[in-house]
Amino acid sequence: MSANPNSSSHSTARAQVLQAAGIVMMAMVLSRLLGLGRDVVINYYYDALSLEANAYAIASRYPQLIFTVIAGGALGSAFIPTFAAYFARDDAEGGWRLFSVIINLATLATTVVAGITFLFTPQIVRLAYPELVRDNAALLPMTADLMRVMLLSPIIFGVSGVVMGALNARQHFLLPALAGSVYNIGIMLGAVLWPGNVMGLGYGVVIGSLGHLLVQMPALRQKQARYTPYLTLRDPGVRQVLRLMAPRVVGLSFSEITIVVTQFLAQVMPLGSIRALDQAWRVMSMPLGFLGQALGIAAFPTFATLAAEANFRDMRRILADTLRLITFLGLPAAVLLGVLRQPLITLFFQRGDFGETATQYVAWALLFYAVGLVSLAAIEVIARAFYALGDTVTPVLAGAAQLLLMIVLGLWFSRTLFPALEWLPFGGLALGHSLSNWVEMGILLWLLRRKMGGVDGRHLWDGVWRMTVAALALGLAAQFTYHISQEAGVLLSLVLGGTAGGLAYLAVSLVLHLREPYLLLRPLRRRA
Repeated sequence: MSANPNSSSHSTARAQVLQAAGIVMMAMVLSRLLGLGRDVVINYYYDALSLEANAYAIASRYPQLIFTVIAGGALGSAFIPTFAAYFARDDAEGGWRLFSVIINLATLATTVVAGITFLFTPQIVRLAYPELVRDNAALLPMTADLMRVMLLSPIIFGVSGVVMGALNARQHFLLPALAGSVYNIGIMLGAVLWPGNVMGLGYGVVIGSLGHLLVQMPALRQKQARYTPYLTLRDPGVRQVLRLMAPRVVGLSFSEITIVVTQFLAQVMPLGSIRALDQAWRVMSMPLGFLGQALGIAAFPTFATLAAEANFRDMRRILADTLRLITFLGLPAAVLLGVLRQPLITLFFQRGDFGETATQYVAWALLFYAVGLVSLAAIEVIARAFYALGDTVTPVLAGAAQLLLMIVLGLWFSRTLFPALEWLPFGGLALGHSLSNWVEMGILLWLLRRKMGGVDGRHLWDGVWRMTVAALALGLAAQFTYHISQEAGVLLSLVLGGTAGGLAYLAVSLVLHLREPYLLLRPLRRRA
């Protein structure tokens, strides 16, 4: 009796996604750990409530906005399928020609926008943060000087982003994933080489962005990449990239505007609110990176292949499997971040100029950001399913709805509910962000279900409710163990609480017959 071809193709596709995800996830874990090390170094020299720390948080946002919108994820989501199509037709010359043109266009666009931003940096800071600038006279020149140095980074990242997209399209994931680690090392070098001088952080950003590009060069040579100084808008491939990219640019603009709006709303709150939100977001981004981003990057090529073959059966199952895996890993991460937030921030950051009040601020913001961890990770994957289907508009519309809802919820929580409860108001901004992302995820999943004729919902929800029960057990075990072991010290109580919670989660998962533990352990058993 012959094997089921659909089952075989599904297993092969899932194995490809898991293998690629494993590579990206390990590299991202390293990158996130180094990112944590970067923040530890920065916080050693600058209290989160200090003017310097808030200047850095503001100054770093706009170069990141330029890169993300012009040459970041928008370009990657449009470039990868177009670039890969050339190689599917055995047209390597055309593929590398497209690669060259896109690099040149990205460099030109980022240089022009960065140059304009350089000229009007003081005006931009004053316009975006009028209350903060008015109340802190030294903030404007400090932020403007920092931002002008950092504006070199989006130009370099523009090239590096295209290189990363080309390597991912050619199924090379390791060095692009390690590039983030090199970037974080660069920032740490800047902080250490210019201690106490906040401009050192700006120099470190530029050093790190150069390293981000250079570390990928060996893989590019291995793939026999060819670059030509060629610039045109008439090439069909270039037009295809720009056409696919346009809606994604708008979508990523919403994503970055969300952060800018959060900072804008936080400027009237106690000094340090902006940096606390920024720091908490970075901590939460650690698990978000190696869950949503790693699985999204790994699944995208498989989604694109299955969509091109109109194999929606396997695509639905791969999507459901990936979302189940995100939930299985993301729920315990979110619960642990919420329950153990105080000792976590104390252990990581409370040293040097980073005091107890700063710890309380960051831990407070982290509690509410953790609420949205699973939804944010899921959106990374669901959106890529839309891109694979050639639909870059729907995620944009959902992102617009999320932004509007976040503003409404954030204002109500931070200006009405939290003050009435005598809670620190900036926590309301983080909670509004998290809840609006859950709504966005629900909208996207519902629309994708209609587009693909289903999302294997029964398979998905059958796992989610079991994982939720296991996560509740984790939270209770972690909280109880941490509470009774606090006198043993921050590190030991944190380890004991996390271990107890993890064991409880695993035990309940096995009792409820979840298959994700076995799925994750299968590669280890094969090697053994």
